[in-house]
Amino acid sequence: MVAGLGGAVVAASGCWFVKPYDCAERLECDVINEDGTSNGACEGKCVPDPLSGFGEPALVWIGPEELRPLACAGVLPDAPIDLSDSWTGRADLPDAPRCPTCTCSAPACELPAGVTARSLAVCQEGPGGVETPFDAPPGWDGACVSPRTLPAEQFGSYTIPPATERPCAPVPVDPPGAEEPQPLALGGLVAFACAGFVEEHLCDREPLCMLYQHRPPLGFRHCIFTSALSNQGASLACSDPAPPGGAPRYSDRLVFYRDVIDERTCSPCTCSPMTPSTCEARVSTYEDAACGQPIATTTVDGGGACVVPPAAMTLGSLSAEWLVNAPGSCAPEGGELTGNEPKMEIVTLCCLPEDT
Repeated sequence: MVAGLGGAVVAASGCWFVKPYDCAERLECDVINEDGTSNGACEGKCVPDPLSGFGEPALVWIGPEELRPLACAGVLPDAPIDLSDSWTGRADLPDAPRCPTCTCSAPACELPAGVTARSLAVCQEGPGGVETPFDAPPGWDGACVSPRTLPAEQFGSYTIPPATERPCAPVPVDPPGAEEPQPLALGGLVAFACAGFVEEHLCDREPLCMLYQHRPPLGFRHCIFTSALSNQGASLACSDPAPPGGAPRYSDRLVFYRDVIDERTCSPCTCSPMTPSTCEARVSTYEDAACGQPIATTTVDGGGACVVPPAAMTLGSLSAEWLVNAPGSCAPEGGELTGNEPKMEIVTLCCLPEDT
């Protein structure tokens, strides 16, 4: 028996002692409450006892989330509702994070980005005089370039950086419509329960009466429910449907989810080399600005080179060409869903058929 019904329940019970009645029917009573007022009318719905493992019957609203009632008290004025027993569940689980499709950019061989001149005619490691960069433009294709003209006193030797491989790089491609954060918003139907107004001994055909002053608004159903965590196994079954002409049973089964915690994430996109690249270039330097007066031609691969030109020469231009331009290959990895299955509370509703 739910506490807090007060004198109205006492009066309603008195009506039952005078004459059995269906609490769904309006009945004026002569019994006077302790404060001298009449109890007025007794209204509600007679329902069966709950199934084993389920809580007492409740009014549950089921419909689109945007139409969900904000509170039980506003929906059922004057009903003895225990708001602590109210809850909201969702019929749709959140979608799993949508992971990107991982691809890789193609590797490529890159020419040296120019040369670095030294004022001293040395190639060993360590201090080598004043260094002056003689850079080619970004994305240089090897054509003749003349960044500047270096006089002989700045051009005792020069180093050439290696011909390098530009490695493949991950290129994530988001699935169509994916936005951050990746998990989609919950949608679909929601259930909103109002519990705490069930009384015994007010019905002659059923053991329980669900008391309320006014007929519940559209969308409310008479249900029992039970809940369990997702790792506790299968939920309980509802009643079999009533035979033709039989009393309604809690036979309509609906499942909702509460307190969903989904910590799954997508593994990052990476690229794994499959075959190595082979990059080998020939770099030529010239005294004039038009690549017409050669100084030296040097082959460079992944190790670079150092050149000591003849004395008293100037540096005016340079060019390059590929001897071996064979980029390798790589394979994408990642973009996979990782982590444990979502944790949640699964609420199973068993409701009377909607037309009862």
